[in-house]
Amino acid sequence: MQKDTLRRLMAPLTYLNRLLPKNPKRVVFYSNMGFRDNVKAVYDAFIRCPESKDYEIICALNDHALWESRPHPANVRFTDNKGGLLPFLTSRTFFYSFGKYPVKPSPGQMVINVWHGSPLKKIGRYEKEEDQDFFTYVLAASDFFVPIMAKAFGCPKEKVAVCGHPRNDAMFTPGDPLGQLGIEKNFTKLILWLPTFRQSSFLGDQDTAAHGGTGLPVLESQEDLAVVNELLERENALLLAKIHPAQDLSLLDLRGASRIKILTNDDMQKAGCDLYALLGVSDGLITDYSSVYFDYLLLNRPIGFTVGDIEEYRKTRGFVVDDPYPLMPGPFIRTPEEFADFLRAFLSGEDNYRAERERVGKLVNRYPGGQDALRCLRIAGLIPDEERKDG
Repeated sequence: MQKDTLRRLMAPLTYLNRLLPKNPKRVVFYSNMGFRDNVKAVYDAFIRCPESKDYEIICALNDHALWESRPHPANVRFTDNKGGLLPFLTSRTFFYSFGKYPVKPSPGQMVINVWHGSPLKKIGRYEKEEDQDFFTYVLAASDFFVPIMAKAFGCPKEKVAVCGHPRNDAMFTPGDPLGQLGIEKNFTKLILWLPTFRQSSFLGDQDTAAHGGTGLPVLESQEDLAVVNELLERENALLLAKIHPAQDLSLLDLRGASRIKILTNDDMQKAGCDLYALLGVSDGLITDYSSVYFDYLLLNRPIGFTVGDIEEYRKTRGFVVDDPYPLMPGPFIRTPEEFADFLRAFLSGEDNYRAERERVGKLVNRYPGGQDALRCLRIAGLIPDEERKDG
């Protein structure tokens, strides 16, 4: 109800937006779920470009105070989400990922919805028939996702720009994300576990039943955790479980699992650690229906899929394709035993899914990764095209 009321109240601003002059040298970045992901990656790339020095850059963020206290260029200003409204209405260029101003762009604006990944689970108009088209372009990672994104946001295919996800660049950028998090590299293999959220008071979702005992899928009891923890200890490996920012953390209980560490979004933000930098130094991934695995295919490293509640999930959140299994190139994990089996195979170097990962990877990612943020800036017209730059 609150979102619907906000949309009604802001509807007249679409007409005002058409009337207000736009500052061609003003760029606004917006997020209401933390300054991170694709929108942060575009910002980072832009301030590294010499062209950015000629712009007024405004970041309208729910966590603006955190970033305001950190070093930043003199031409960058941080404000809260409300404080970004007027700069948006008077800017030529606007980027958003989490949340938005439900205001149609004027003909003089370039509004780019960088979104936050290639969807497998339903998003936008797949879930609810409401206007989602508040942009000039929305990004997609490949031609396969163009009709999916067009349907999700109720826009013509021409408004879907195949770019790749700017956040992916961090997977190919040298760095020390473990050091940022204060994690000593005293292990031989690192596996990341990124379960999507099951229950979220923030989003009002109760997608699947809370898993008793741990709050994690598959490993539902302390006994299950103990078996996996012993295996990790024996093989000198570390399992980092990065919890979805929408997940209710009160459900988690990992007592006694010394080789399974929980990372929250707050942990990452306070450490200034990028999730995709962490993916870049990992040796393997465990996930379920999260879009992150489409990105991880660029690295072609082992992926295990926890799908124990896939039928329940299909009935609640649902998927953008009729059959998600052909898009999931790795072993399916439904039980604690299969979870341990995946880890044993992974830690022994066994990999029977490389060819399948390459097949799906070519379908879901047009570009190899590493230049996606710059490509997005070129789409926005903020930096020269490569051809013009070289010429």
